[in-house]
Amino acid sequence: MLIHIKVKNSFSLLQIAPTIAAYFHISLDSPARPIKRVLEFAYARYPAPHTVVLLVVDSLDIELYYELGNEFSTLHRLAEQNGFMLECETVSNHTTPAIASILTGLRPESHGILTSADAGRSTCKSILEQMEEQGRKAGVVIEEKGTEPLIGRLSGVYGISDREDIVEYDRLITEHTISMLNRHQLQLIFSHIRTIDRFAHRGWDLHLAARITDRNIGEIADAVSGIEGLLLICGDHQAHLNTGGKGVNRKEKVPLIVAAPPKRVQHGTGLDYSSRG
Repeated sequence: MLIHIKVKNSFSLLQIAPTIAAYFHISLDSPARPIKRVLEFAYARYPAPHTVVLLVVDSLDIELYYELGNEFSTLHRLAEQNGFMLECETVSNHTTPAIASILTGLRPESHGILTSADAGRSTCKSILEQMEEQGRKAGVVIEEKGTEPLIGRLSGVYGISDREDIVEYDRLITEHTISMLNRHQLQLIFSHIRTIDRFAHRGWDLHLAARITDRNIGEIADAVSGIEGLLLICGDHQAHLNTGGKGVNRKEKVPLIVAAPPKRVQHGTGLDYSSRG
């Protein structure tokens, strides 16, 4: 009789914060191990640590990454020509605890950040806060309420008010991420874009959502290339698709793209930026 053994993926979203900590030579209270391949890639290009932009794309799971490959042309080009992609196990199917795990290297049951309100009460410190406390400047560009616990604790904090027009919201996230990258001497910037998640929940055109997201990624990549930085892009959880009541099982894996963008990443133009497909 054949015995089928499930082989656990060797990479996890829990490893992102420890990898960034190792790159900048700072301590982080996480049992997760840094990803050796990421560190080798980073040090091969920049032996002295350069700025890192960590961009979380809400609901970008591994299946969407491949299924919408044509729409994610910039994202795939970054992975294939200027870096690489790793498949990572998720730790939660909800955004807030997933992002908290990405930034702390701790599982939700350890960091205890399950809702936005928990962020202000938690004693766990993110990689962003640890950077600041250990002499490295960090910043965030995220939803306005999420910035409240970080004001006065980071060198750069910019909050975008939540709104119905998620395309406009992500444009503002993109613009202010680029502004923070160009105007402030920060070594780590964290941003979070949400168009795919909103479109998925409402059953809107995911092909359009992917094109819009890819354009934003391209502009951020261009800005990162301008300061010779590193760009880490990852999903946070599997997509919650509106399937009209039909159950859909998706893999609990998301992509982690690690790239050193060259000068001027080419990306598409002429998109329709209306909120609905």
